[in-house]
Amino acid sequence: MEYYIFALDNIHCQSCQESIVRVLEPIVPSDHVLVDIAEKTVTVAVPTRTEDIKNQIIERLYNAGFDVIMVDDHGADTPFGHSLWDILWGKRKRTKKHHEYCKSCQDEKRQRKSTSSSATGEKNGGSLEGVTIVDSAVETQLYRVIFSIGGMTCAACQNSVSAAVSDQLPEVTEFGVDLLTKSGMAVVDDKRLANRIQQIIEDVGYDCEVVEIVPLEKQASDPEDEHNKLFKVSASLGGMTCASCVNAVNEQVKLLPFIKSFNVSLMNNSAEFVITEPKVNVDKIKNAIEDAGYEFSVVSIMPVVTVKSQSRTVNLSVTGMFCGHCPERINEVFSSYGNAVTVDDPITMDHPYIKFTYIPNPPQTTIRTILNNIKAISPEFSVEIVHPITLEERSKQMAAAERKKILYRAIFSVVAAIPTFILGIVGMSLLPKTNSFRVYLDEPLWVGSVSRVTWAMFIISTFVYFYSANVFHIKAYKEITSLWRPGTSWRRRLFKFGSMNLLMSLGTTISYFASIALLILAAHSENSTMAMQHHGQGGYTTTYFDSVVFLTMFLLLGRLLEAFSKAKTASAVSLLGKLRPDTVHLVENYSGPGQQTESSQVVSIDLIEAGDYIKILPGMSPPADSIVVEGKSSWDESALTGESLPVEHGIGQQIYAGTINTGGVPVIAKVVAVEGSSMLDQIVEAVRQGQLHRAPIERVADRITGVFVPFVTLIAIITWVVWLGLGLSGKLPESYLDIEVGGWTVWALQFAIAVFVVACPCGIGLAAPTALFVGTGLAAKYGILAKGGGEAFQEGSRIDVICFDKTGTLTEGGEPKVTHEKVIFNNNGDASISENLPLRQIARDLELSSTHPLGIAIRNHVESDPAKNIQNPILVSQDLTETSGRGLKGSILHHHLTGNICEALIGSEKFMRENVSDDDHTLDDESIQAEIHEWKQQGNSIVFVGVRFLDDTKFKPALVMAVADKIRDEAPFVIKKLQSMGIETWMITGDNHVTAAAVAAQVNIPENQVIAEVLPSQKADKIKFLQKTLTSKRNSGRAVVAMVGDGINDAPSLSAADVGIAIGSGSDIALSSAKFVLLQKPTVLTTSGDDGETTEVKADYLSSILTLIDLSRTVFRRIKFNFAWALVYNCVAIPIAAGVIYPYKNSRLDPVWAALAMALSSVSVITSSLLLKFYKPPSISKI
Repeated sequence: MEYYIFALDNIHCQSCQESIVRVLEPIVPSDHVLVDIAEKTVTVAVPTRTEDIKNQIIERLYNAGFDVIMVDDHGADTPFGHSLWDILWGKRKRTKKHHEYCKSCQDEKRQRKSTSSSATGEKNGGSLEGVTIVDSAVETQLYRVIFSIGGMTCAACQNSVSAAVSDQLPEVTEFGVDLLTKSGMAVVDDKRLANRIQQIIEDVGYDCEVVEIVPLEKQASDPEDEHNKLFKVSASLGGMTCASCVNAVNEQVKLLPFIKSFNVSLMNNSAEFVITEPKVNVDKIKNAIEDAGYEFSVVSIMPVVTVKSQSRTVNLSVTGMFCGHCPERINEVFSSYGNAVTVDDPITMDHPYIKFTYIPNPPQTTIRTILNNIKAISPEFSVEIVHPITLEERSKQMAAAERKKILYRAIFSVVAAIPTFILGIVGMSLLPKTNSFRVYLDEPLWVGSVSRVTWAMFIISTFVYFYSANVFHIKAYKEITSLWRPGTSWRRRLFKFGSMNLLMSLGTTISYFASIALLILAAHSENSTMAMQHHGQGGYTTTYFDSVVFLTMFLLLGRLLEAFSKAKTASAVSLLGKLRPDTVHLVENYSGPGQQTESSQVVSIDLIEAGDYIKILPGMSPPADSIVVEGKSSWDESALTGESLPVEHGIGQQIYAGTINTGGVPVIAKVVAVEGSSMLDQIVEAVRQGQLHRAPIERVADRITGVFVPFVTLIAIITWVVWLGLGLSGKLPESYLDIEVGGWTVWALQFAIAVFVVACPCGIGLAAPTALFVGTGLAAKYGILAKGGGEAFQEGSRIDVICFDKTGTLTEGGEPKVTHEKVIFNNNGDASISENLPLRQIARDLELSSTHPLGIAIRNHVESDPAKNIQNPILVSQDLTETSGRGLKGSILHHHLTGNICEALIGSEKFMRENVSDDDHTLDDESIQAEIHEWKQQGNSIVFVGVRFLDDTKFKPALVMAVADKIRDEAPFVIKKLQSMGIETWMITGDNHVTAAAVAAQVNIPENQVIAEVLPSQKADKIKFLQKTLTSKRNSGRAVVAMVGDGINDAPSLSAADVGIAIGSGSDIALSSAKFVLLQKPTVLTTSGDDGETTEVKADYLSSILTLIDLSRTVFRRIKFNFAWALVYNCVAIPIAAGVIYPYKNSRLDPVWAALAMALSSVSVITSSLLLKFYKPPSISKI
């Protein structure tokens, strides 16, 4: 027996399996057919492999509605024996046939109808009735699918793809397309939807490939704190007619504190809200919006999802297998690992690849042991790790293929333009009429009055039209046919159709077929008639065949320049992913610093696991994030942070993938993050995701380009009708009619063609994304991650107020010091408090587990002072009670060592007063308050220690400490520079008023712009208060407020601010709530004051804020310039093309020159954005 293996694209379920067996039973016995639903393959055993039996099987599967995408190992064998009609229109018939067999598709169709019905139900259905809330306890697996999409050239293409998917797959609630990266992303609950989305995109006329499918998991949260889980609510809104309506809805929604984020779309009449406790809060949103006069209907409620932490998945290629037992022995190797390794795709002789997932467990289960075990089977085996292609690589390949396709056609059109120019321009226009060459070209040939040059132009333009211009025709055809698929709204069919391809296709098509019509007219004309017109024997020459050639040439050259220019915009970000080395020095059997170790061996980075020890030689880069365990060296981190000065890292400090060892000393480090989870990977992912966040001005461009093609089509038709009407009614002088045949009908057509060709939505659509793309790369270059994408840049350019956290932001925060301490004696004469008590150790023990900078400072202070050497065991139980933002309480373990103290506390003065007796006035003692006030004025934070004795019910003040947090050197200069830029600076801190005012005075923040003694949970409320009360200096609207914090403790305030700016070391990136993350490392800046004296200060993260704001403003200015230029071009070019200046000396824009102008408009916008690459960050040397 021999076998055929057929790969089918649409096997879903058991009913598909039964249908296939039943369909093939007349020609193949049922026991000779094996259907694998998981692999989507059909294996058929036949006596002899022949083309006839193969074609019969394909034919039966094809007619039953199953798409055969591959047969055996011969590539994509598809049924070619079908008519053109069947190829173009048969898919709908096959799909219908397939639905008759497939129960899975039937169920899916019913579910889609149910979903659609739920979404478009009665408007009073704003309650949760009929809406399924997917609770996180339910095992609903979601997937993020990344697509690489080729052939998109403008925002209209982008809109076409998005509209096609949303119309035909309403169940896909999250889908976005990025024009410049030529990618798309969808969140689906069924992997099969990935293929359907891919097919829809291809049906619209674009190339599409699935790059990856990543499982998602619900947001991790504390099971005891269910109310903190986030849900995304999608709703339809009715009654909105303009931007004012959107603003009214926004203002109502902002008043609801449980809404974490929201987005309202006027074009789609929809909104998305991220909230907590949807069962309660959705009704509150409904009531608020309906109170504002708009209708509200819930569509779906889903838990917020994040990328799931995965075990390692590897694809292996094995060559050298020589018999059927080899795959079995290889599979046995994986079986020997038990549940530790899961084989996702087993190996066979015909399929020498194996895909498996495992949980690394050195040294037993690692990729190295697995490979060694496979190689041990036979020395003939050669095993290699196969890497899946990345999104950037796939997009680059598709873009290169697109450029290659355009290049070939452009070359052909240029070659065709040479004889066209010689014959049509030189021969028939520039040479005198008596020239023998012109007379020869002008003579009739073959039929009627058709001249030689007309026939030549017809032949040349036909090849150009059907070959060079077919890239426009095919996409235009698919765009139009996709509009008439079931489920597409009439609004889109009539008012939001087409793209630039349609305009280009219409321009060349009208020129070509109008010329053929004129040629037919000339063929039926008598020579004598034409001779009278020419005052001699000659043929008819007035056609637009030459316009077809030149139009196509200019359009393709413009498209080619545009493609090469867009490829340059992506280079700054894509280079980040190339920083990781290919090999690494692996140190095996590492036994510790200073110990004799085995020599290292060079291995591929693919063979590294978390927990391995590696050696990084001078000039080399770590392959993954690691912790230094031996050695000390300097590292160039400029690729990640933008800082050129080397940073020194020693034992216990982290080094990152993408940095370079420049210190001349080799170090040994322990790998802590493998590929996919390192800081470099997080930066690449953050930038990649940020580019999908669209700025509000981009959405304006989308609205314009969405209706641009119908608008231009309407203008072209009106132009043709108006000129035709004026000509036929006799309103125009006869001298205007400068053509031989066709009359006013053909004459007016020239203006319509010019309108089609000159109109260019590309410039409008590319104005924002190209500038933002370059800006994102520049931000990454200078140590700023624009996680919020275009929206973040737009808000960053409009910042009116910046609020700073104190600790760790304006101050260094890392190593505060205890500067003063004092034992407090009871002023009532109570001798229970004395210096003999171990008060400092109690303070230390209370802060043993603390990660707060002040707690760490107290702990280090007590442990480092020999005079306060700790002799006792731990005195305080570590089962502490924390009062957020105030302090800690703990029980004493050894009463006999503490003078009968049973409980102690440490915290702020307010916390201390809350826990002392009303009769205890120790804290009001004038001498104590005077000393504490003096410490506060020096910028110190005050920490109290209180104790409670066995016989007491209240605490007594016992010890007070002053802790100073050093102010960042660059903080005063940065604050002053921000103020000179017209930006207000505020401080929001949990510290006391006096200390906060002292720090504010040192960094030039006015005292009336300091908000102190604020709990972390209250900072977000203060941000919202500033947003409501402060006004913008640019207009009468509210101020745009930014918040600068450490990205973790300040997460609520960073989310509440219009622009959240997190100071992060890299580990914070994925967790931060900020729109921007600053990665700038310390450097030295030279500043000069008003007196001209020069000072050197250490510039840290804060200096990046100046770059952030200046870059945001620069990028947004460029966007507005691009946008204005593109709009002005269209507003001027379209009327000129329509003929408004024709009465002046018969001046008009010929379709050929219109094509050149259109091409140059797109290229000029991209070039304008590329000029941003010359941007240099501002200097604070002159303030």
